Amino acid sequence: MARLKLTRMELLKLKVKRKLAEKGYRLLKQKRDTLVMEFFGTLKEIQALRKGFGQNFSKAQKAMQRAQALQGQPDVARLALGTASGVELEQTTRNVMGVQVPIIDLKPVEHQWYGYYEFTVELDEAVALHRELLPDLLKLIEKQLALRKLADEIRKTKRRVNSLEYIAIPRLKHEEKLITLKLEELERESFSRLKVIKAKSENK
Repeated sequence: MARLKLTRMELLKLKVKRKLAEKGYRLLKQKRDTLVMEFFGTLKEIQALRKGFGQNFSKAQKAMQRAQALQGQPDVARLALGTASGVELEQTTRNVMGVQVPIIDLKPVEHQWYGYYEFTVELDEAVALHRELLPDLLKLIEKQLALRKLADEIRKTKRRVNSLEYIAIPRLKHEEKLITLKLEELERESFSRLKVIKAKSENK
């Protein structure tokens, strides 16, 4: 406060700074509100995905248990080595109020099943059901990553909003008020001096 210049020029500068800070506050608040909406929308999607994934995983596990009961666990484990195939993923992003939210796409891969003649119908079903889990699992991972990024950005934006609302803008307003009061005081003193000088000149 000791470095505050009590001049009209300084007052004009403070008013410009305050208006910019208020504009920044409005924009950041809008950004925060949009991110919060996106956060809860993503959270809702995650809850739905988890529910669906849980049901499908349970179905796949039961199918695998039936296959193991018929063929034996060692035989199923041996055959599983012949069903494995690589997956191709493509990751891009989409922009949500400056936040790069990940998008994970699974490219179709033709599966080659070695030893397919040894497969039972039950094992074939179990393998198919487990493979169907992958797209949902990747989508769940994608949404979880997005949720984390959104949460981090919401925290950062909230800190900046609070800093402007409770620290920067009130400080600028306070400094404006101090300079305004001081300038008004100087004007009154100057006016009083002029009256005294005028009165003395008239009495001569």
